[in-house]
Amino acid sequence: MRDFTQTRRSTLKMLAAGTGILAAPSIIRPAMAQSKVVNITTYDKFVPQSFIDQFQKDTGIEVRIRLTDDQGKQYNLLAAEGNAPSTDIVTVTGHRLSQFITSNLLAPLDTGRIGNWNKLAPAYAGAPQLSIDGKTYGVPLLAGFEGLVRNTEYTKASDSWDIMFDEQYKELTSYIVSDFLSITMKYQGTDGDYVTYEGKDAEALAATNKARDYLIKNKPQVRKYYDAGSEVQQMFVNEDIYVAQAWSGPAAKLIMDGHPIELSIPKEGTYGFLYSFNVVNNAPNADAAYKFLDAMLSSPEIGAAMSRQSGFASAFAGVDTVLNDKERAAMTLPDEQLQRIQFFSSKNRKMKNDMIDKASAEVKAG
Repeated sequence: MRDFTQTRRSTLKMLAAGTGILAAPSIIRPAMAQSKVVNITTYDKFVPQSFIDQFQKDTGIEVRIRLTDDQGKQYNLLAAEGNAPSTDIVTVTGHRLSQFITSNLLAPLDTGRIGNWNKLAPAYAGAPQLSIDGKTYGVPLLAGFEGLVRNTEYTKASDSWDIMFDEQYKELTSYIVSDFLSITMKYQGTDGDYVTYEGKDAEALAATNKARDYLIKNKPQVRKYYDAGSEVQQMFVNEDIYVAQAWSGPAAKLIMDGHPIELSIPKEGTYGFLYSFNVVNNAPNADAAYKFLDAMLSSPEIGAAMSRQSGFASAFAGVDTVLNDKERAAMTLPDEQLQRIQFFSSKNRKMKNDMIDKASAEVKAG
């Protein structure tokens, strides 16, 4: 499977124009015990400036943001700093969490110090992808997922990935091969994230090849395979395609721009990633970090602002009541659909990457 970190980065760049005020980056000074400072490493547009301003006013705690664009860079920085980190809070995706934890870079989260912990949406509260050995390591923030995207003017409503293989839409579909191959495995009842295939190479290969062969058989459905979110957007705008597998960010942008697009998660399920805020082990300002996290969860308006800026779905409860109709269509889903998201795991990724990459090349060549 291709590295979806690049997909997310592209989505953020694509959503940059006109999506709100940025959290201005500051230089993070060397670590020292400063109870009136909290240092946060995060992505562009994740933390609304209006929230930062209010938090600083209410608490007297200075918020210093360092922007990152890559999980690997963030990991390397923390690892290099060792027991004297300059950061209090980092932003980690679920599939990379175990790497940070096994390197002793993150502290278990004391949810008792976060009075607003119960204000997370049910689908994300106590998310298993943020828990290891019974300990929670992150506050869920934003979620991205692979959804079924369709032009509502030219397609029938569908609650199944079946529509991607419907003869009615021959040469009118599109997808990222590596991503949709995993979804096809889920559609066929096998494990597209390969978590259950550890030490079961033959079983994994059989499931992979079954999905590969199905996509080759249904190749006449596809107008074009795509790689970047901007490509699938343009195909929808030009009406070159009516149905696609796409990440939620590009789909949300189409909806916000007024195109007749619906984003949903079919009954067979899908895959996604979850960003979380994590307290760094030996954080120089842990008390301030917990105050920041508690304040962030205090209101659905904050979660709504984060969604508006980033284009991702919020993990906070009540956000749907704050957004307008167009925003709700772009950035929220019914709870029963949210429950269908399987968040990527870090387990058995080498097998997954090797098999998906090989099968994807065979689909394109087939």
